[in-house]
Amino acid sequence: MANKYNFREKPYGQKNKPKEFKPNPKAKGRNRRREKKKYPFSFKPDMSKLPSLGWLIKEAFKLILVGTLSFIVLAVLTVGSIVGYMYVNESDYFMIKPQSILVTGLSKLARTEILEAAGLDISVNSLTLDTKTVIKNIKALPWVENAELSQTLPNGLSLKVTEYKPKAIVSSQYLYYINENGLPFKKLDPLEISDLPIISGFTFEELSDSGPLVHDALAEIFSLIKVLDSRKDDYKTSNVSEFHYDRDRGLTLYLKKSGLKIKVGLGDYPLKFWRLAKVTAHLKEEGLYENLDYLILDYPERVTGSYGPGALQTARRGS
Repeated sequence: MANKYNFREKPYGQKNKPKEFKPNPKAKGRNRRREKKKYPFSFKPDMSKLPSLGWLIKEAFKLILVGTLSFIVLAVLTVGSIVGYMYVNESDYFMIKPQSILVTGLSKLARTEILEAAGLDISVNSLTLDTKTVIKNIKALPWVENAELSQTLPNGLSLKVTEYKPKAIVSSQYLYYINENGLPFKKLDPLEISDLPIISGFTFEELSDSGPLVHDALAEIFSLIKVLDSRKDDYKTSNVSEFHYDRDRGLTLYLKKSGLKIKVGLGDYPLKFWRLAKVTAHLKEEGLYENLDYLILDYPERVTGSYGPGALQTARRGS
């Protein structure tokens, strides 16, 4: 009987091999292997190494002792600081006494005024002295331009005061001293007498603002004063009672004794007064100087004078 070919059977020589077992890494359900959880740390107390009750009592006693000693030291330091502070404040070793303070640079102000304004007219402690307040109070005085303080421990103190130098007196509702920069720094007292010349023609607001027009005008006045300071005749600065400034007419000055009015104008002051000196000498020789009402120096190469309303007297001199 012939063999029949079974197509379901594998070819000859090939055996049926069992499939290889490959475990599923993501097995689910019952077939999933249980893995131990890994913790970042684990603590298993060793009961044999726990501190004893005696050791705990000993350590607690140490803490109490250290805390008590710290409190006692802190209390001693606090009390010592308070006692030391009281000693320093009341000790004569650190006391600045008024008679030991050196004050320099005074001309217009008295030493007692400076000490009283600074709060140094009584003994003060050098360690608690507020130097900024002292300087501020001194600078508040009218005559003081600047003040410097130098302190040396334990009780040394010196004050250097810089006073304003008055250049003239400005008349503007009241009389004020002004320095060479035209700054009004002090009002004249009613009974105060000064030989400084008086400047008029400005308001107090103009002087305080110190604008360019006022600055230039004061520069002209001070330039004229400088010329007159060098003279030794009737027109020196000490014989002038007032310098008046007018924006259109320039400078006019008034003499003290005679009240003579001299219209100067602006500029060429040395030449104008050199010419006036020659004319004055001539008028005195002729006996014509005493009754003059005013003089005009603003005309080129001449001096014009007047003896009264409508009567002009002109004297010419070469320059």
